[in-house]
Formats: sequence, C-alpha cells, structure tokens
Amino acid sequence: MAAVVVAPNRFIDPEALERSLALLRQRSAEDGLMAALEQVIAATRELFGASGAGLMMVDDQSMLTAVAATDEPGRLLEIRQQEIGHGPCVDSLTFDQVVSTSDLAGDDRWPMLAPELPNRGVRAVLGVPIHVDNVPVGSLNVYRDQPGEWDPSETIALEAYGGLIESLLSTALQARHRGQLAQQLQHALNHRVVIERAVGVIMARQNLGPVDAFNQLRRRARSSERKVADVAADLLAELPDTGA
Repeated sequence: MAAVVVAPNRFIDPEALERSLALLRQRSAEDGLMAALEQVIAATRELFGASGAGLMMVDDQSMLTAVAATDEPGRLLEIRQQEIGHGPCVDSLTFDQVVSTSDLAGDDRWPMLAPELPNRGVRAVLGVPIHVDNVPVGSLNVYRDQPGEWDPSETIALEAYGGLIESLLSTALQARHRGQLAQQLQHALNHRVVIERAVGVIMARQNLGPVDAFNQLRRRARSSERKVADVAADLLAELPDTGA
C-alpha cells in the first residue's frame, strides 16, 4: 500500500491576514454582494495556500446551497453536500461550530462523500459557520488536496474572513434594493423559528440528530413540492394544544 502524504501544519501570519482583510473591506465598498463574496473566498484560498475555498448559504427553502467556489472540486464539495444533506459544511451550520477533518477519505462521519470527493482532490477540509443576527445561515470552507491537520491560526483566519462575510450580508439585508441572495436569506431568517421547532419535534419523535431530522423535513417538502417552512408549519399545527 502506498504511503499517505500528510501535509504539515501551516501557520497564518496575523499581519498578512490583516492586510488581506483591509484590502477586501476597501473593495467591498465598491462592488456588489456576489462580487464581494467571491473576492473573499479567493483571498481565503490565496492566504491559506489552499487548493480551494467555497461558501454555502441557506436559501429560501432554508436549505444549505452552493453560493461560490474557487474551483471545480470545491464546487463539487458544495454540490454533493447540498444533494445529500451531509458533510462538514452542513455540520458547521447545523451545530454552529468549527468543523474540520484532516482527511475526508478516512472520516466516517460523512461516508457518502467518499470516495468521490477524495478522488477529486478534496482531502483536508475546514469549515466555520456564518451568522446574521446571531443566527447561523451558512458555512465558509477551505480545503486541501492532501491530508493534514489544521493549525489553530488557520481557524482564527477563517473565522476572520467569515466575520467579513457576515458584515457584507448584514449590509445587503439593510439595503433598500436587495439582490436575490439577500432576499433568499431574509426569507430563511423569517421562518427559522418555525423550522427549528419542527426539527425539534422530529428529533424527539424519532430519536434523530438535527441533521437527519432536517433532512427528513426536507424530503417531505420535496415529495409534496412545497416549501420546507410550510411543511414545518403544518407539522406544528398538528400538535395538541397545551394552552390553558
């Protein structure tokens, strides 16, 4: 069996990070939302010396969908997670925490991503949640084509880029004329409480984790060709009234 090549930990220079963020802040004031987001993930890839980076966001169905990626393997990483409802980016959003893997090929948390993604060069993955109004609404991720542990400085740097994305999204939501991405995000925020409550009901009834419970709700919506929020509202309406 051939030896597995493991990339060494990489340290992110804080000064280089701040220079990158400062330049992005200056540019974002001049560009539209999508252009600014694409610049952020491109800068992330460059500073990390990574194979690629990408951004996933909840859409008007409250589903995590691909928004932008620097390359084709990165786009495939997003699309496959969007299709199956599992993966490091999904977990980062669902559990609202940093999620990482040193090698996707040997990680049994997401078996449905292997061997396709590792064979396409997606091995080590790091993801951080993106928030708006303190609500997780997406995930920023970076990946390498070789196995390797992630340095703590890389987590700090990715969270800093995530913070810039959060600022861009908040500004877009406050704008008088919103683009499609901002409108979808607003719809998801408007219905998050109903969906979260319905997910909680499914978790309790069927002893499922939050990811599997949401995926079940998503399947119900798809099979009936309805919005996830509407299916969630119907489920809650069926609950017995516990009021006085």
